[in-house]
Amino acid sequence: MVAVTTFTADWSYLLPEIVLTAGGLLLLLLYPVRSPRLLSWLTLFFLAAAFDLKLVNLIDHPTQHALFYGTYLWDRFGAFFQLLILLSTALVLLCAAGFSKGAFRERRELYALLLFAAAGSMVLTGAQHLALVYVGLELLSILSYALVGFFKKESLSIEGGLKYFLFGSLATGMMLYGISLIYGLTGMMDISFLSMAFPKVMQEAPFLSGVAILLLVAGLAFKVALVPFHMWAPDAYEGAATPVTAFLSVVPKLAGFAVLARVFLTGFSPAVPVWTGILWWVSVVTMTVGNVAALTQSNLKRLLAYSSIAHAGTMAVGLAVATPLGLSAMMYYGLAYLLMNLCVFAGVIAVENAEGRQDLGAFAGLSRREPFLAFAMAMALLSLAGIPPLAGFFAKLWIFGAALKANQAPLALVAAANSVISVFYYAKVIKAMYLESSPAAGGRLPRSRALALTVGFSAAALLVAGLLPGPWLSLAADSLPLPLKAGDLPWIP
Repeated sequence: MVAVTTFTADWSYLLPEIVLTAGGLLLLLLYPVRSPRLLSWLTLFFLAAAFDLKLVNLIDHPTQHALFYGTYLWDRFGAFFQLLILLSTALVLLCAAGFSKGAFRERRELYALLLFAAAGSMVLTGAQHLALVYVGLELLSILSYALVGFFKKESLSIEGGLKYFLFGSLATGMMLYGISLIYGLTGMMDISFLSMAFPKVMQEAPFLSGVAILLLVAGLAFKVALVPFHMWAPDAYEGAATPVTAFLSVVPKLAGFAVLARVFLTGFSPAVPVWTGILWWVSVVTMTVGNVAALTQSNLKRLLAYSSIAHAGTMAVGLAVATPLGLSAMMYYGLAYLLMNLCVFAGVIAVENAEGRQDLGAFAGLSRREPFLAFAMAMALLSLAGIPPLAGFFAKLWIFGAALKANQAPLALVAAANSVISVFYYAKVIKAMYLESSPAAGGRLPRSRALALTVGFSAAALLVAGLLPGPWLSLAADSLPLPLKAGDLPWIP
């Protein structure tokens, strides 16, 4: 078992978060600078510095450390998700650099907001105290509301931001009520100690304990867009600037699932039958609603919104089975999902720059106008559908395998059936790109090095993660939180 150092106040473990926060403040001070390119490079520098510092911490400190009287836990599990968050934010920044709609890049506060949101997400993944969970979640949420409503003069942006804010406020209230019940029942909010207090609480007040867990699930499920807390997603995704939509589709999900795993697998492990039962049904309904609703969408951003909801349901399967195998599969799924989703969104931005719209008709004949972009998008869409040998196939395969190994065959069958349904709406996009005629005036799209780099990197990494899944799966298994033992995982080469 890995040793844990408690009650440490070593700020060196938080250097990546400090760098992001300081970078965001500096970018606000540089607001008068009217060079989006310079601000983009500075933002990328701070993200790269935070990424490097996180890797150095991971190499120099392989053990777990509970910081600041146990409120924040530095461990390999949190570091895994934090590295994915930094990578995702960097790719979103490249998408923003290649986005030419309106004066989006001229709004210099964008860069500071992205850094602050990344810092909030990283704090959330390492939170070991329910109060810090709330602080991290609110920091990420408030910045997300501002990013969605970025275009203040566009009705769709304002509508999406307002709906996101209203649903977020409701979810926050539910989560706070759940936290207050937990504190009232146990007298503590430290996640690492809740598992010792909850067995007695479950016996003495089973109803209130169940309500507290349900409310806590509701507050966190909103952030990852699990049904029935998903209703904000389609309007927010459509109304937001497309780079912001790309950010919302990945970063909050990574942070949300990290904190879900930490809170419930660590803090409420004695109450596993309660929260696993809730997540079982939530994952089933989420997958089904997301995939069925996506079938009727003609706007690609709304289609990807429902696709994102469906994938959140699939990731929840790995959490619902409450096994090391399921958690490792969910972690690998997070890596695959960020690569394939951001690759598609980079393609959407490239088409939107040229056509000014995101409906399926705008992608007609893309394979003849931009063969490389169409190929990369098709590969990412096939990976989202779970077609081998891409990373999305292995991600779903091990999620299904984890459910079967946990004697949850019905859950695995529902997930597999939903994966088949998803093929139909992803195929619609591929059909438009390869089988439909392009507009008569359609020529090559405006070139953007930032978008080309995003598409090329995401597609290449997606292929590598699919053809060579072993190292990434091993990394996920090695990063399991302390209370879990990976044991013999036969799917690791």
